[in-house]
Amino acid sequence: MSAGVSGIAASERRTGRTRRRLLIFAGAAVVLSAMHHADHVIRGNHSGWPFQAEVTPFTFSLLIYALILPGIYLTARGYKIAGYHLFVAIVGLALLGFVHFVPLGDYEAPIYDIYMVYGNPLAGLFALVVLAGLITSVALLAVTALGALRVRS
Repeated sequence: MSAGVSGIAASERRTGRTRRRLLIFAGAAVVLSAMHHADHVIRGNHSGWPFQAEVTPFTFSLLIYALILPGIYLTARGYKIAGYHLFVAIVGLALLGFVHFVPLGDYEAPIYDIYMVYGNPLAGLFALVVLAGLITSVALLAVTALGALRVRS
């Protein structure tokens, strides 16, 4: 086997690994996001339409699925869209960080609004672990997408 063919095979393996990682981290983000949205509905605070009458930031946060699901589909089909994944991850991290950690107005304080609401330490801890897992999966999606873009250029 020549060096050129070996290089192509290594590149294809790297592309396959990157594609799998993008799918794993984006898929994990969808699952954890759905769990976190369900947590909002179960807690009954910081929720909104379609589960309550008023439109709130929660309502707009549901649009993240319209961003991330097409990326998962296209990546699974073999399209190289690391830039798209990076965009979705940056938007997701900005929204997660702003809504949960910037103390403006009616922000969602993780300890008070998530953990304390349940009155059960295990349920509150589970809700915090879901939020931490969501942030971690979106951050890993961003890192993986950025790495894929750097390899391509």
